[in-house]
Amino acid sequence: MSKRTGILTGAAGGIGRATTERLVKEGWSLVLVDRDQSIGDLAASIKTGDDQTVVGVAADITDPGTYGAIDDAVAEIGAPLKLLALVAGVLQEVGAIETLEIEEWDRVFNINLRANMLLMKHFIPALKQADGGAIVTVSSWYGKSGHGFFGAYCASKAGLISLTHTAADELAKDNIRVNTVAPGNVATSMHLDALNEEAAKRGVTFEEMKKTEWDKIPLGRAADPSEIADAINFLASPDSKYITGATIDVNGGCLFS
Repeated sequence: MSKRTGILTGAAGGIGRATTERLVKEGWSLVLVDRDQSIGDLAASIKTGDDQTVVGVAADITDPGTYGAIDDAVAEIGAPLKLLALVAGVLQEVGAIETLEIEEWDRVFNINLRANMLLMKHFIPALKQADGGAIVTVSSWYGKSGHGFFGAYCASKAGLISLTHTAADELAKDNIRVNTVAPGNVATSMHLDALNEEAAKRGVTFEEMKKTEWDKIPLGRAADPSEIADAINFLASPDSKYITGATIDVNGGCLFS
């Protein structure tokens, strides 16, 4: 395939790093975006082919004023923007709705939903100019049903699924496919930290909490980040050229209505 550029948010996280490796293997040039200031060092450490470039941009995705640096990185690569992979997300501080601070609600929504809308709004024109491409968001199985102590997280991910489907409907005529990957539990530090927090809230041990959650998974384990990256890569590739407006469940067999 000809040289093409993708933007990947949340690139310093577990799923982000795995997705970076997968997309580079498939020949993509990438702009890696993360609030972690070390993202430039991460980008520099990625081994690429002769016709590939990986650039790191430290940016706050909740602030559109930082998007100019991402634009500059795309221009530096000099290949059409064909992919917007919106991986960045946060969990909430574990807690019941009756004790949930509005500041925490706003923090979660600003990153998990509002920033994704702002990024789509900013970069859709470039995807149109490149004669189409793909947008892939990362939602969650928790966006398909409610779960106690995660009200803000569940609601924000439900909103992201709806936003993704709406964008797919709007952009189909422009040959821009828009889909979301909905992971279940993924063995990242974010997931393990959440298990620790929830265990403390419920007054049980970490191992008890992990067993409770992982026993719900028919395949009996959390996903490796690379397994989520494989799904993102599929939705970014020509192999999914007739798929848009889809929510791809990658959750080890956990099914929700």
